[in-house]
Amino acid sequence: MQRKNKTWKLILGRANNRSRGVYILHTQQEKWQEILRDHHGNYYLTSVARAIYALSGIDTGRSFKNERLRFDGAAIHYQLDSDGDVLIMGLEVNSEYKLTRGRQTTGLYQVQCFKNQDGDPQWITAQDSDPKMALSHRWNNSHYAAVSGKFESKEDAGSMLISHISNAYRAGVKDHDINRPNNHYSLYWQNDNHKSDNQRNHLVSLIQQAIATSARVNWLVHGEGATTFVRAMQALEKSLSPTPVAPEQEKELRSNLKLQTVYFSNPRGKEAGKNTLEALSKKLGFDYMGTNVNPGDVFHNPDARSAALGKGGAVIGTITLGNAAGTLGADDILKSFTQAVNAETLGWSAAVLISGYFVVRDKIKTNSGYARNLPGFFSTTFGDGNQRWVG
Repeated sequence: MQRKNKTWKLILGRANNRSRGVYILHTQQEKWQEILRDHHGNYYLTSVARAIYALSGIDTGRSFKNERLRFDGAAIHYQLDSDGDVLIMGLEVNSEYKLTRGRQTTGLYQVQCFKNQDGDPQWITAQDSDPKMALSHRWNNSHYAAVSGKFESKEDAGSMLISHISNAYRAGVKDHDINRPNNHYSLYWQNDNHKSDNQRNHLVSLIQQAIATSARVNWLVHGEGATTFVRAMQALEKSLSPTPVAPEQEKELRSNLKLQTVYFSNPRGKEAGKNTLEALSKKLGFDYMGTNVNPGDVFHNPDARSAALGKGGAVIGTITLGNAAGTLGADDILKSFTQAVNAETLGWSAAVLISGYFVVRDKIKTNSGYARNLPGFFSTTFGDGNQRWVG
């Protein structure tokens, strides 16, 4: 229909198992296309992209009636037109739309690869923790393990840190070797308190287990997890064994440690500078693979802070909440979307329109990652942009 051609732009056409076309307002087209294009490796964008694909095959709905597809932390508001196509009004970020989460106890968890119905890899964190790593499970002749920084849940950490692993060890293993069904990596999930002695000691034990069995382990240390890993290395300097050993055995253990590599991604903490991490890793005996610094993380990483100050504060000046004054571009659509949201959120604070295509109604601030990850509105320093691979 002509109105659709002028006002609405197709972002997902009918094909194969997609029985409906999905349209978005012409003023929002670029942003939604960016979500579909760049969602890989990003938990929040992938959740939105998956919902868009779900709408293309949805089998219920009434023409020109407000409908809503909920998923974890958000909902897409839409209508079906007379052709049976989906017209997206906007995205609502709402912290009460939550999936059931497992226990969030600090510990060691397996994160396993599964294929979804479209054949794309999904990395799912196990509900129960393990006492030790399954060191016999390897890709490219090594076991892979990650030490988490701050995430809202171990499920988020598991699904997002695989991108860090893939990029950090890109030279040694290809994506198609990583993303095989039933592959897994070990996740040392920390529910905050990264300076805890207990968490340091637990990590020390995991490293010692690998040393004792001459295992090859490729570590990915993320964000605040760098603090835990540094403290673990400082403890290991004194002894690589949990019990006293003879000098000859100590020498053998130090040789075994050289089989373990370490890569730091977006490190945070007092001792998170590249030079410090490299020097301590090499001094202890780890095969140091590198450090990837998030240049926007100026308040939590000394290298990022130095670089920003060296440019006269130019980097700091770019860390803003951009495009916040956007508009949906069509009064009738904006009113429809606002009314749809307000009808079921009476008593909440006023909606905030961001970047012209979604509203934030984040009552308890647990899913604000959507706001900070969607195109046009993000914050590396104050939000969770540091959770993503940078570069």
